[in-house]
Amino acid sequence: MKPLHCSIIVTNWNGKELLRECLPTVISAVEADQENYYEIIVVDDCSTDDSVKYLKETFPEVKVVVPLKNLGFQEANNFGVKEAQYPIVMIVNNDIKMDETSLAPLIRHFKAKKDLFGVSGKVYGWDKKTFMYGNRGGYFKYGHFSLYEKKENDKTQSLFVCGGAGMFDKEKYLKLGGFDNLYHPLYYEEIDVSYRALKKGWKVIYEPESKVYHRIQQTITKQHKKDRIGHISGRNNYLFVLKNITSIRMLISAFFFIPLFLLRDILRGKTRFWVAFAMVIPRIPQLIKSRIFDLKVKNMFTDEEVLELVNVGRDRL
Repeated sequence: MKPLHCSIIVTNWNGKELLRECLPTVISAVEADQENYYEIIVVDDCSTDDSVKYLKETFPEVKVVVPLKNLGFQEANNFGVKEAQYPIVMIVNNDIKMDETSLAPLIRHFKAKKDLFGVSGKVYGWDKKTFMYGNRGGYFKYGHFSLYEKKENDKTQSLFVCGGAGMFDKEKYLKLGGFDNLYHPLYYEEIDVSYRALKKGWKVIYEPESKVYHRIQQTITKQHKKDRIGHISGRNNYLFVLKNITSIRMLISAFFFIPLFLLRDILRGKTRFWVAFAMVIPRIPQLIKSRIFDLKVKNMFTDEEVLELVNVGRDRL
């Protein structure tokens, strides 16, 4: 069997200390997989610390690319994917540490599955013991999209390639436009692109034999307070539904229940849904543009069929 080639892309913004912990584990994982070839690319998103100098002095084997301006998480990853020379790309957060056996279980799926879009593994906390996420399902209820964790070791299709440590088919990723900057600065970009891939009939796989360790929100909490992060997550839930859902039944549910939730907040004196919904309004022009782009892509499955496929696991691996 011929070896496969993968470009590992690590995005960074003022994360020198995180890179100090992240990159040695990435390099060790690459060295552990003797069957395949890898390159490591760090996209430094115009850091103001000395990340670039540190990288060039400490990790000469790593390719460092710096865009002309700060792009933000989504576009920085897309920039890195375009810089990658190999047909498989792995997107890695700088607050991730890899296990030495992280890579081989993921990349082997690309040997046989021509319709494979992406694959991700099991994500643990920094303590290396607490399982956090990996095998996601989703459901649509009361006009909102919700996620849940499926069985930890169950090899079925997942709803999305978990952000931070997942491999993608580069050509398919770029065909879908990559991570959509609509969701800037964080959350839902990996759900969005994976969901669109599933609707096209491509596979998204969960591989529990691959393990990584995640120090949650180490970069984003430098830029945003906790309440702000919650509001962004809520906003992006609205954006995801308005951008991707084409089912008439689901859209009717969204347009019926969203105003009810907003009214409930008024009566209870709360602002959570109002703040998140208000944050959608400035992004409506970009939302319309993204939805038009997606509608040009021919889909194989409906929204209902995608959720059935992922949730009941009828296409077991």
